[in-house]
Amino acid sequence: MRKTSLALALLLVVGTLSATVTAAEKEAPSGVTLTGEIVDLACYLARGGKGPEHAACAAKCAEMGQPVGLAASDGKTYLLMADHADTSAFTKAKSLAGSKVEIKGQVAARDGMSGLTVLAVKTL
Repeated sequence: MRKTSLALALLLVVGTLSATVTAAEKEAPSGVTLTGEIVDLACYLARGGKGPEHAACAAKCAEMGQPVGLAASDGKTYLLMADHADTSAFTKAKSLAGSKVEIKGQVAARDGMSGLTVLAVKTL
């Protein structure tokens, strides 16, 4: 009986660990490559500010610390976020406000908002 109880307890622990790993895998951000325009979200959300005629304003707003996003070719807008381990790609993306770019990163979404952790960026 004791061996049976021990075996059942071991199966329960293994099953719980397996379910935890599976849940963590489902929550892991997905790697993507997206193209679009880097926009300052203050002007973009309030007035639709984007495009070549808005590039100087976007650069100024990003420099002042306004949040920046990617108005992507997939029709979605993503809040751009820095990778905690290496912020250099995000810093470069901010300096490209108003430009058409390709960004490699990881998408995360919560409560109707989508973010993109910037891992690499290049102008198009």
